[in-house]
Amino acid sequence: IPGGEVLAVMAALHRAGIQFELCKHENTGGFMAEGTHHVTGAPGILLATLGPGVANAANVMANALQDQVPLIFLTGCLDPAEAATYTHQIFNHRALLAPITKASLTLVDGAVGVLADKAVAIATAYPPGPVHIDIPISVATANQGPEQIRVTTKPQSLAPAPCSEWVAAQACFAAAQRPLMLAGMGVLHDDAAADVAEFVRTHQIPLITTYKAKGILPEDEPLALGGAGLSPLADEYLLPLVQRSDCVILAGYDPIEMRTGWRDPWPADAHVIELGRLE
Repeated sequence: IPGGEVLAVMAALHRAGIQFELCKHENTGGFMAEGTHHVTGAPGILLATLGPGVANAANVMANALQDQVPLIFLTGCLDPAEAATYTHQIFNHRALLAPITKASLTLVDGAVGVLADKAVAIATAYPPGPVHIDIPISVATANQGPEQIRVTTKPQSLAPAPCSEWVAAQACFAAAQRPLMLAGMGVLHDDAAADVAEFVRTHQIPLITTYKAKGILPEDEPLALGGAGLSPLADEYLLPLVQRSDCVILAGYDPIEMRTGWRDPWPADAHVIELGRLE
């Protein structure tokens, strides 16, 4: 049951058209918020009361950071003057969450809209992840006046500029006899699944995906070698293919998705082309 510190926030979210789903535990609520993002593409929102409610969500915050899920974590907190003398279930939320979030902010009266926009911008910037917002009771219950509208836009994706590395990558790919692509969750963040599928089909390149990137190709398509990194049985077949490839193409790949056997999946002198963002 939500604490009194966040009831005003719940009401405000409802008025804004954001449906609130009551959960028995903050951790499960956080994973529901992650699922909402995967279905809708919008950042998930998790609301929790102060103290134990915040601590209960630590697991899902760490998961969202490592799985690169944009999540807005709203928590109630006492006003500074009250917190100076009242200690029941009170601790430093931002200190707890600092290692497992991209940012931790505190709403300030008169700048609520600015900070909310900042939180969404940080959460959705590459690599996406969770952002925490502490909401003092006095700010949650105050009527917020109109603010100047600020619009944050994402930078446009551009084709790579000609450079020596790009020319070398093209030459490596053109000369390859056994090319292979390994695609990860970065492909999904960039909405590039269709482009990857078209590329491997056009050039008839086998595709291995991480488990989060499964579905780029139908599993029954001959070029789809399946998901890798979590099954030792599958790795027995897939790792040798990677090791024998003369051109490994990494598309949105992050080794954080993989088991220990994928720490050094190809020889040190292998030809590897990495496609991904530089932010």
